[in-house]
Amino acid sequence: MTNVRPFPRDTADDDGLNRKPPGDPAAERAVIARCIHHPEEYLDAAEIVTSEDFTEPAHRLLWDVIGHQLADGKPTDPISLRAAVDALGQLRLFNNGTIIWEISGEAGPGDAAYYADLIHAKTRLRRIDDLAVRLRSGVLNGGAVDELEEQITGYVQERTSRGTGTSRFVPGGSFILDRPDTVPAIWGEGDQVLWAEGEALIIAGPPGVGKTTVGQQVLLAAIGVRPHALGMAVRPAKRVLYLASDRPQQAARSMARMVTDEHRDLLNQHLVFWPGPPPKDFIKDPGVLLRLAKQAGADIVCLDSLKDMAGELASEEGGQAINSAIQRTLVEGIEVLALHHHRKQGGGKDSGREPTSLDELYGSVWITSGAGSVVSLWGAAGDPIVSFKHLKQPAAECGPWRLKHDHPVGVTEIWHEVDVLDILAHAKTPLTAQQLACQIYSPDKGKPSASEVEKARRRLDQMVEKGLAHKIANGGGRGSQAGYVAAFSSTGELPEAG
Repeated sequence: MTNVRPFPRDTADDDGLNRKPPGDPAAERAVIARCIHHPEEYLDAAEIVTSEDFTEPAHRLLWDVIGHQLADGKPTDPISLRAAVDALGQLRLFNNGTIIWEISGEAGPGDAAYYADLIHAKTRLRRIDDLAVRLRSGVLNGGAVDELEEQITGYVQERTSRGTGTSRFVPGGSFILDRPDTVPAIWGEGDQVLWAEGEALIIAGPPGVGKTTVGQQVLLAAIGVRPHALGMAVRPAKRVLYLASDRPQQAARSMARMVTDEHRDLLNQHLVFWPGPPPKDFIKDPGVLLRLAKQAGADIVCLDSLKDMAGELASEEGGQAINSAIQRTLVEGIEVLALHHHRKQGGGKDSGREPTSLDELYGSVWITSGAGSVVSLWGAAGDPIVSFKHLKQPAAECGPWRLKHDHPVGVTEIWHEVDVLDILAHAKTPLTAQQLACQIYSPDKGKPSASEVEKARRRLDQMVEKGLAHKIANGGGRGSQAGYVAAFSSTGELPEAG
C-alpha cells in the first residue's frame, strides 16, 4: 500500500527528552571574543556567568582558560590561548587551534556584560526546561504528588534566592532597629557566642593543636551526633558541606574517632564531603563556594583549610577573593566555618610566643576583617592541653581557656578557665583591672597589654551591672585605678535587696 503515508509522530509526547536545551552559542562566542580583545571586560561578565552557563564544551573550556590567564597576569591573545589549551591537552576541541582564531574574529559591538546577559537568560530557560522535563517524567511514571510539588517549591525558592537583587532590599528602620537583644548564635548563647549567625567563624592554629578536632566537634553537634561542643550549644543544621582540601584522609581519620557505624545514616543525610581543593580557585571564581554549597543543599560549609581555597593569601587579591567568596555565601543564608593557620614565627625573641592578635594570623587583613569571630588555639603538636583565645568576638569574649584533648576518642573539653567571681570573693584588697588581667591573660609573663587590661575592666564592670561587685574609686592603691570588691559573702550569698 504505497499510497499510505505514516502518521506524523506527535512530538508533544516526547517528554522533552530528545530536544536540545535552550542555549545561545553565538552569544557565547561573542563574549569570549570580547574578552580576548578587551580583557578588562572579563570581570564584569564573570559576575553574570560562569563556565557552567556555556552550552558548548569548547566554549566552557576557553572561558576558564581566559580566567586563568588573567589571574596569572598572562595575555589573552589567540596565540597565548592556544598554547594554554595545548598545555591542557585539549586542542582537539578547537581543531588544532583554528576555532580559537575563528572565535577571536567574532567580537560584536556590545560589551562582554551584554553578551553575558544573553547567555544567562538561556541558562534560566534551561533551568525551567529541566524542571518541566522532570515534572513531566514524574507525572508519566506515577511520581508522588508531594515530591513533584517539592520540586516546584524548591525551584521557586532557588530562583528567589538568585533573584534580581531586589528581594534583598530591607527598610532602614527594620534593618537597624528590629534586632534581637542578644546576638543570634550558631555556637553559644546569650553573650557567650563563639559563632554568630550570618558571620564567619575562623579557628586558627599551628599544625597538631586540634583545630580540625574542635571544628569537627562543632559540626557533629550541628547535625545531632553530639549534644554540644566545649559545653556550649550548637544550632541544628540541615546539611553540612565539608571541603576537605587539606589532607582529606587525615580529616576523615580525625572524624572517624568521634562516630560509630550507628551514625552512618545520620552522617549520610546531614554531612557531605568534597575531598581535595574546590573545582576553581576563589581568585578566579569567587562564586564557586556558593554554587558548591547550593549543589550540596548545605546550610553550613566548612573550609579545611583557607590556604587551599585561593592562591597567595598574603596578597590583597587573595584576601579579597577569600572574603568575597565567604560574604557571597553568608548573604544567601549559608553559614561558614573556616580553619586557618598562624604566621610562621622567626627565630627572634618572639619565637614560640603565643599569638595574641589578629595580625598574627597568616594572610591578608581582608581574611580576618570579614570574619565575625576568630579563635586561636596554641600549643605543641599533639599536646593534650592547649590554649584557647578568642581574638575577635561577636559579643562578649569567651575564655581564655585551657582545652584538654582526649585524642583517642576525639573529645575536647574546657580543662581550666579563670573564674572572676572566685577571684573577687578571695581578694584580700580591692581588685584592679590590671591585677585581674594578669591572672586572666598573662599569669606567666606578668605584664598584660593595654587591650587586655581594658577587657578585664569590662568584665569587672559587667559584674557591677549584674549586682555581683561594687566599684571603689582609687581602691587599688595605685594612682587613680579603681578597685572592685565582691557584693556577696564568702559563702556566695548576695545581700538582700534593701
